This record gives sequence, structure tokens and C-alpha cells, in this order.
Amino acid sequence: MTVPLFTTTSSKQEAAIRRAIISVVPDYFAWTEEMQERYRANMPSDDRSRILQILLKALFGIKTTSHEETETALESFDDEHYLLLNSTMLQLTGIGDDLFFLNEYLAENTSLLDFETVYDYDHADYVFQESMRQQDNPSHIAKPYRGSLHYRWARLQINGVFHYANLCTLAAYMHSKLEELGFDKISQMIPHEYVDGESHGKREGQGTIFDIRLEAGGLEPQLDELNSRYYNYLSTRVESLLNDYHAAASKRVYQLDGNQESEPSKDFVFTDISALQAVRFKHFMKDCNAIQGDPAELKILLEREYQAAIGFLEHSHQDIMANFDPKVVKLRKKMKVIIADEAAKDLL
Repeated sequence: MTVPLFTTTSSKQEAAIRRAIISVVPDYFAWTEEMQERYRANMPSDDRSRILQILLKALFGIKTTSHEETETALESFDDEHYLLLNSTMLQLTGIGDDLFFLNEYLAENTSLLDFETVYDYDHADYVFQESMRQQDNPSHIAKPYRGSLHYRWARLQINGVFHYANLCTLAAYMHSKLEELGFDKISQMIPHEYVDGESHGKREGQGTIFDIRLEAGGLEPQLDELNSRYYNYLSTRVESLLNDYHAAASKRVYQLDGNQESEPSKDFVFTDISALQAVRFKHFMKDCNAIQGDPAELKILLEREYQAAIGFLEHSHQDIMANFDPKVVKLRKKMKVIIADEAAKDLL
């Protein structure tokens, strides 16, 4: 079946949406806009499952009668199928001017309407994460909050067109880009690959052994040392960038197009806390546009970090190849990884 690429809401989608919501909540269109939005943001899982069943039949001709059957049907979907389904569902899950939907887990009895701004959501998540770290490790010392938004997935309409979106801080964006750079550069310096170990795929108990080892033509210790040094460099550098961006308080949002033919998408990069505080979920695009930064500025910042990271890697590689003793083995606890059957089907 060929699925047309609907990025704006078609008459077929509108009819399917109306049929689905009336079937599940007959009085929906008699409610006030506020009541409708509150329902969309807090939609019960049973209602969502029933709505999905109706949409699958209306949009794709797929009939399901249970949650399990619906999930099985969705497993066969490709990107184009999901684009049509997600752009339709956004009408029933999004809030505000842009039908904004945060595709992330929220605590029970919590919805996106409980957070006015991106800052409110991010700070609450930071407090929760730090409390969990403290619980796991009583000696953990929390770092000050300077924005911790790290590639949160979202969906929204931009000028009436459906988009996937990523939300992150400038420091998180830099971290991601420098990770990619490091992976590529290290692969050039010390070519390597991952191969199946002797025990990979063998059964043990109720699971399967996951045994993957790295081969680098005899340079495995040097590769490990280079990776370790770059990891430490990256951790220190990103921490410094966090402090710099927090102090500068530039209050900008960079909007980066990531459009592909089948998946229109955009990255929203927030410079610092002041930018997070300035953007409300219910007026997302209006607020982002009001403090929009020039992508050329971001390109300059990124190129500067690229050059510094490349310089560090080249110097470290030369030092390791000339002076590192591969016979000095770092003490590490050897772990056996066993993956449960349900999780293993996509890995083995």
C-alpha cells in the first residue's frame, strides 16, 4: 500500500478524526475549547487505544479489536505510515496554537498543561533526575541547574504543516555534535569494528548472552585509551560551555531545519535558561520566533569547537602511539550481559 505524504491535514484525516472522537467521546464537540484541550492533554489510555483502532481502519483499512492487535499492526509501519498516523493523531493530542505535543514520558497524573514554559518542564525534570541520583548514591552532589534539556522529542504544526521536532540546550547540541565528530575522527585514526564474541547469541536461563567485542588490528588498548581521553575532554569542555552560555544569557532559540522528503522536522536549540523561560508550550512558535537566533552564529560556535576537538584528538593520538604502554591494563570488572527474550529479538 502506498501512503500519500500528508503534512497538512487533509479532508480524509479530518473526517477520520471527527469519526474517532465522536465514537469515543460523543459530547466532545459540545465542550469548551479549554475542556477539549484538557482532555487531549490527559487522554485516558483506553480512549487512545480505541481512537487508534478507528484511525487505523479509516486511514489504512486495518481492522483491530484489541490493544495487542493494534500494537502488532503498528510494528509493520514504515516512516510514511507513521507520518500519516502521527499527523492525524496530533489533532487529538496537541495543545496550544501549534498543537504542540511532547513525545516524552510524564509522571502519572501529570500533563504538559502543568508546565507553562519549557523551563518549567526542564527544571522539574532536572529536580526529579537529581533526586533519583541522590537516592541511588547518597554521596552524589548535584550540579547547579543551568538548563538540562537534552534532545526531547516533540510534534507540532508549523504554519499548518506537521513537523517532528527535537528540543535541546545549546550545550547539549554541542555535546551531540562533538560526540559525532569524535566517533568519526577516532575511526579514521584507529580503524575498528565490532564483531560477535564466542558466546554471542547463546542461551542462558530466560535470556540470551550479548557478547560483542571490538577489533582494531591489535591496537585495542590504544583505541580504548584514545576513547577514554576524548570522553574526559568532552565532559570537561561541555561543563565549561554550560557555564559560559549560562553567564552570557543570550536568550536565543536557533531553529534548524532537518527536513527530509518523508519526515519534515526541525531542531530547536535554546541557548540558556532565559530562552527556556521565554517559550511557552501553548504559544511555542510565536515565542521561539520572537527570540530566534541566526543559524550562522551557531555555525561559527560549532566550527570553533570542532577545531579545538580535532586538535585535542590529533595531539592525543600522536602521544598514545608514541608513548602509551599497551601492557598496562586498566582494571575493570568483567560483566556478562544477558538480554531478556522480548528485548533480544531486535538485537540478535
